[in-house]
Amino acid sequence: MKDGSMSLEVNKHVERIRGYQPFDADTSEMIYEQQADCTQSLFPVVTLTYLREVIERPTTKTIVLTGDAGHGKTSLCASLLTKLRTDAEPVTPEAARKAVFRELSDAGDARRPIGRTRSGRPLYIIRDLSELSVSKGADTLVKLLDPPDEGVAIICANEGQLRKCAAEDGSGRAKILVTTLAEGIMRGQVSDPDGTVTVINLNYQSVAADSPNGGLISWVLKQWTVQPRWKPCETCDARKVCPILANRNELCDPTRGPQRRAAIRDVFAAAERTGAVVTTRQALSVTSYMLTGGLSCEDVHARYQRSHSNRLWQAPHLYHQALFGDRLTQQQRHLVPAFFALRKLDPGRVSRRQVDDRLDPDTAGDFPPADASSYLQKVRTSRDVQKQAEQLRGLYTFLRRADFFNCDDDKDRFARMGLEAGDDFVSVQDKNRDMADTRVRDRFLKGLEAVQGIHRAGSNPDFFILDPAFFTHRARAAVISRRVPSKGVEVVDQVTQWQREGRTEITPEMRKAVEWLNRAIYIRIPAVAPDHDAVSVEADLLRFEMLTRWAAGLRSEVQHEAEIRGLSGSLADLADSSNKDDDIQVLVGNVMRKLMIDVGDKIRSVRA
Repeated sequence: MKDGSMSLEVNKHVERIRGYQPFDADTSEMIYEQQADCTQSLFPVVTLTYLREVIERPTTKTIVLTGDAGHGKTSLCASLLTKLRTDAEPVTPEAARKAVFRELSDAGDARRPIGRTRSGRPLYIIRDLSELSVSKGADTLVKLLDPPDEGVAIICANEGQLRKCAAEDGSGRAKILVTTLAEGIMRGQVSDPDGTVTVINLNYQSVAADSPNGGLISWVLKQWTVQPRWKPCETCDARKVCPILANRNELCDPTRGPQRRAAIRDVFAAAERTGAVVTTRQALSVTSYMLTGGLSCEDVHARYQRSHSNRLWQAPHLYHQALFGDRLTQQQRHLVPAFFALRKLDPGRVSRRQVDDRLDPDTAGDFPPADASSYLQKVRTSRDVQKQAEQLRGLYTFLRRADFFNCDDDKDRFARMGLEAGDDFVSVQDKNRDMADTRVRDRFLKGLEAVQGIHRAGSNPDFFILDPAFFTHRARAAVISRRVPSKGVEVVDQVTQWQREGRTEITPEMRKAVEWLNRAIYIRIPAVAPDHDAVSVEADLLRFEMLTRWAAGLRSEVQHEAEIRGLSGSLADLADSSNKDDDIQVLVGNVMRKLMIDVGDKIRSVRA
């Protein structure tokens, strides 16, 4: 875009990035398989490698890719077919990919083979099971359990539709798909015992994987900020006031860029650990919005033409502000639910003295959040006080966020997101941790006691379980059903939990089948009887944070009533219902007492 004396450039790369945002009127909800710049196909996702291995196993007949919409199930199929085609024919990946998408549109209903494995077996693909009616879907599932000509079938299906279609099958044969899915959730196994059916649950797929490449988020940030794609910006007159270019320069800065990108990846990882499922589509949408600040080149040019030197409008569009979607409406955030999970972890809302004391508004960078004179002026009325307080709140939110991503020290990141227990949560998966350090276990148990209304001081060698009838009791006295020695209790990560449940030391297949991040820890309490299994209580990062705070004395029964009910239900399995003794142990305050029934039904109390 050129105009006599001035030159305002439109960067096509910025336009391509903006194509991942579903907020504009000219973009429908982003289906990234249709994007010309299809990032997912280029990212070396481990699921593609796993799929290529599974389709070559002689026993494999049926593969199901399941999970929320947006994980890239169809794109995975396209990438697989493209890889098979480029391996077999002298064709460029771009040409192969275009041909593959055309064929997926025509033959993505498994009526005919759409490709062949390296060993020559025909490959059938259901692009989306939801496109079929439930009865038709049930028939198709049964048919593809034994594909024609000894072929291999890949079925893309969300979990709800898969269960509906399997339930509709009167023969019961399709039930194996749901059973295998359940085994994946319970034990991390993705294949049935015969190896004929494989179900990969992409809800375990992480966009911030715990791997050397850092997962999709780290990869996309590097790809989108590489120099050649930003060359047009070097000759644009608006470059010095452009927040899009400023974001790009901040994230690819040779010195500070890596730590900023790592901090962004840590925020996404924390969001996933709090229980949010962030799909590939959502991750691309958020990253796109963060990098562009929600602006287009034309938006920047219009601002520049109004004032060449104004540097006070850019602040909300900087990457460390845009990541939390302040300027989006609730309706827009619902289009990309990951924003809700990220906003819960906003470091701008967390006040920590050691952080706030070092923040200086004069070091806010090239694009400060407000003119200093506006929040330093004298106040005369209550309205002025409110306005100044609001401005200061906005200023400190800006400074805290900026400092979070600029800070060299990454040891404090969880606490700055409001998660004091985050480091302990992550330490559980460290195989080299000191097994004699019982702090995490003791805090977990103390939190579970607090859930039941028991608040004991100090560190205790045992764990109390109330009689289920008293789980909702909040009086001074509590009837104890069982005392469990702490020594046999262990806290494990997701992979170890699956190994314990499967009674094996072999790493579960799910760990290898998806971009992996441990999102839950479990406390395993020994079985109450020889014929019982150990009782496991699951905690994601948010639940573990609450348990930690309850252990420290927080009282919040009403606010977290549903959470308390769920945890109490898990502990009910440990209660001793077979106790026929005439004496009852009661905790009165912090003192254990024993109630004994004497002659004449008199109840006597003694200190236990």
